[in-house]
Amino acid sequence: AFPARGMGGRVSMSAQGSPVDHAASPLSSRRGALRKLLMAVVLATGMPLGGSASSQEQAAAGSCADGDASCAASPSVPKVQLGSLAISPIIMGQWQLAGGHGAYDPEEAVRNMVKHYDAGITTVDTADIYGPSEEIVGAFLKQRPDAVVCTKLCCFRGLDRIDRKQVRQRVLASCKSLGVKSLDLVALFWADFEVKRYVQVAKWLAELKDEGLVREVGVTNFDTEHLRELVQAGVPVVSNQIQYSIVDRRAQHGLSDYCESEGIRLLCYGSVGGGLLSGRFIGKPRPGRAALDTSSLRMYAGSVSRFGGWDLLQDLLGAMRGVAQKHGATIANVASRYVLNQKAVGAIIVGVRSAEHIQENIAALSLSLDQEDNRILGSVLARAKGPEGDIYGYESGRVV
Repeated sequence: AFPARGMGGRVSMSAQGSPVDHAASPLSSRRGALRKLLMAVVLATGMPLGGSASSQEQAAAGSCADGDASCAASPSVPKVQLGSLAISPIIMGQWQLAGGHGAYDPEEAVRNMVKHYDAGITTVDTADIYGPSEEIVGAFLKQRPDAVVCTKLCCFRGLDRIDRKQVRQRVLASCKSLGVKSLDLVALFWADFEVKRYVQVAKWLAELKDEGLVREVGVTNFDTEHLRELVQAGVPVVSNQIQYSIVDRRAQHGLSDYCESEGIRLLCYGSVGGGLLSGRFIGKPRPGRAALDTSSLRMYAGSVSRFGGWDLLQDLLGAMRGVAQKHGATIANVASRYVLNQKAVGAIIVGVRSAEHIQENIAALSLSLDQEDNRILGSVLARAKGPEGDIYGYESGRVV
């Protein structure tokens, strides 16, 4: 196993997908430590392994898992410009390599990434705190060196003591893990906006961009107010990675308008709610904790509660199923297409635990939602109770 890196101590992801500061807190006080770190980065996920999808969704899943020729790069996968980078509108999320999604074989993870790349999903999301994720992605890059890799500089501890040298060291450490001379995209995550040093840290990343060590600078889970601070300080931000789904539309409370005006792309995780926005849960009673068998499902169940609860979700899934059947698509396709259609969205990040859903994921790119589809979905969304506030407000404690 490869140790994860953290500022001022070792930080890794827990089985629940949350950061654990091993230097600062024993297991018995983990909950308190997590509160102190403001419940940090919750990134990139997709349909979980386990459970059963609808028969239609099973049929839509391609034969990529078997290395079928149908996985060859498809002209239906366009490219999206992210500053100087050309990324795929679907990004392979590698959060699951940090833990909380069951055991995995690193060699199989690499083979899985190769299959996605060859099908046209050519961009990968990782982070310096995702356990051995960067090293595994580095092994993938040896086979597909033209892939675009989006990684992160995740800052939790000692925020007021981070300096230029530490930022450079962290970036160089990611280069070493990935086996590259420069990083395509580094997104800054900052755990506590009460500590104002995030602007300076972002400026140091911009210096590394000028130097050629970083090609583009992004952020992760920055709300409108704090993103505006960086832009006004002259930081050349090209992306903001956020949670965005049909049941979590907080980005529409001002962030998407601002990003559109500044040419900043939203890279969206949670578009299928860890599988909650798929055929797996339609017509089913609210699952207990045992059925919420991944970190993603447990997290997105909270989004459903803030949206309006399980009954309203069932109404929404029913409406999405009708739209999907009309187009010969799946509920997950409708969920993905909804997010891709929103203002300033550049790509969705989908957890890729296997190659099973490659063709289904790609099918979302050719789905077109018409005026009647949007009316049907909108009639349910009009009954939503939340979530309230800007993005990442609940997760950080800024919104109660």
